[in-house]
Amino acid sequence: MANRHQLAKLQEGVGAWNEWIKQHPDIGINLTKAKLQNAKLSNADLSGVDFFEANLDNADLSGANLSGAMLGSARMYSANLSGANLSSADLSHSNLRWANLSGANLSEATLDYALLVDTNMCGANLRSTQLGGAKLVAARMVEADLSEADISGADLVGAKLEHAKFCEADLSDAKLNSADLSGADLAGADLRSSSLQGAKLDGAKVTDIKLWETQRAGWSIKGIICERVYWDKSAEYATLYAPGEFERLHSEQTCIELFYQSGVSTFEISTLPVLLHHLATLHPNTSIRLKSIDETGGGARISISVADSDPETVENVRADAMKVYHAQLALREKETERLRIEKTYIENFFIGKLIPAMLHAGAPQNVFNAPVTGMMISGGESKLDFHQSIGDNSAILALLEKIVDNRADLQLPADEETKLQAVILSATSELHRQDPDQSLLSKSVHFIQQIAKEAVKKAAGKLGEEAVSTDWQNWLHQLNQHVVHWR
Repeated sequence: MANRHQLAKLQEGVGAWNEWIKQHPDIGINLTKAKLQNAKLSNADLSGVDFFEANLDNADLSGANLSGAMLGSARMYSANLSGANLSSADLSHSNLRWANLSGANLSEATLDYALLVDTNMCGANLRSTQLGGAKLVAARMVEADLSEADISGADLVGAKLEHAKFCEADLSDAKLNSADLSGADLAGADLRSSSLQGAKLDGAKVTDIKLWETQRAGWSIKGIICERVYWDKSAEYATLYAPGEFERLHSEQTCIELFYQSGVSTFEISTLPVLLHHLATLHPNTSIRLKSIDETGGGARISISVADSDPETVENVRADAMKVYHAQLALREKETERLRIEKTYIENFFIGKLIPAMLHAGAPQNVFNAPVTGMMISGGESKLDFHQSIGDNSAILALLEKIVDNRADLQLPADEETKLQAVILSATSELHRQDPDQSLLSKSVHFIQQIAKEAVKKAAGKLGEEAVSTDWQNWLHQLNQHVVHWR
C-alpha cells in the first residue's frame, strides 16, 4: 500500500512536492495502489516512484519526470502524459487506453503486455522500448521513433504508423493488419511470421527487412523503397531488387496464388513452365511471371505475378490459371495412380513373363505390351521387345525440358541451337493439345534425336565420354520408345 505521509505530501501540490523531493533525494517513494484519479501532476518529479497498481485515470502528468518509475499494472486510462519522461520506466501490464503520450520519452521503457488501445503516441521516443505482446490496436504513432524496439507479438491492427521509424525493430509475430505504415522506415526490421494483411506500406523504406512466412494478402506497397529482403527463416540469404522491382513482383493487386496441399511435387514443378506459357499465350499483352514458391502450413504456395494490368485482366488471368491448376491436380492424381499400376505391372512382368521369355530365347520374336519404358533384349538370333502402351505426355515434356536445360552440353552452333529450340517448342505446343498429332510429334522427336546424337558424339570427344554421353543416351533412348509407340 502507499505510504500515507508521502501520498499526503504529493496531494499538497506539485510545487511543494518537487521542493520536498529536492530536500530528500535519496528517499524511496512508495505510492503503490494509490488512488490518484484526476490528479494534477504536470511537471512533477516522480522519477523512480513505485506506482505499482496505482490508479492514475484521467491524471494530468504532462511534462512529468517518471524516468525509472515503476508503473506495472497501473491504471492510466485517458491520462495526459504528453511530453513526459518515462525513459526506463516499467509500464508492463499497465492500462493506458486513450492516454496521451504524444512527444513522450519512452526510450528503453518496458511496456510488455500493456494496453495501449487508441493511445496517442505521435512523435514519441520509443527507441529500444520493450512492447512484446502489447495491445496497440488503433494506436496513433505517427512519426514515432521505435528503432531497435522489441514489438514482437504485439497487436497493431489498424494502428496509424505513418512516417514512424522501425529501424532494426523486432516485429516478429506482430499483427499489423490494416495498419498504415505509409512512409515508415522499416530498414532492417524483423517481421518474420508477422501479419501484414491489408496493411499500407506506400512509400515505406524496407531495405534489409526480414519477411519469412509473412501474411501479405491485400497489402499496398505503391512506391515502396527496397534494395534487399531476407525471405529465409534464418535471414542469411538476401534477395536483391532493382528500383521498383519489389513493388512489381510483390504487389498484392497483381498476385495470383495457387495452394498445393502436402507440398509441390516434381509433377507440379515440371508442368509449371507449361502453365506459365499457357497463360502468356492466352494473354500476350500481359506480363506474367513466377513470383515465388513458398512452404506454408499444410502445403506449399506458388505465387504468380501479373504486372501492368487492369483489374479485369488480372481476374481473367486468375480464372484461366485456376482452370489449369485444377487440371494439374487431376493429372497429379492420375500420375500417382499410373505409377502405382506401372510398379505392380513391372513386378508381375519380370517375374511372370520376362524371365520365362528369356529361358525360351530361341523361340520366334515375342512382343509384350507393357506400361513401362520400351526396351529390347537380344539372345542368339531372337529378340524380345516391348513398348510403352500408356501415352505419357508429361514424361515426354519432362524429357524435352531436360534437353533444353542441358543443351549447353551439345555445344551446338547458334543456328542449330535455334532450330533445336524451335522444334522443341513446336513439340511442346502439340503435346498441350487435346488431340496431339502423333505424326507431327514423331517427326519432331526424330529431328531432335538426329541433331542431338551427332552433337553428343562430338561433345563427348571433346569433354570425355563420362561427362556427356550417359544422361543423353538415356534421354534419347526414352524418346525413341515414344516414337516407336506413336508408329
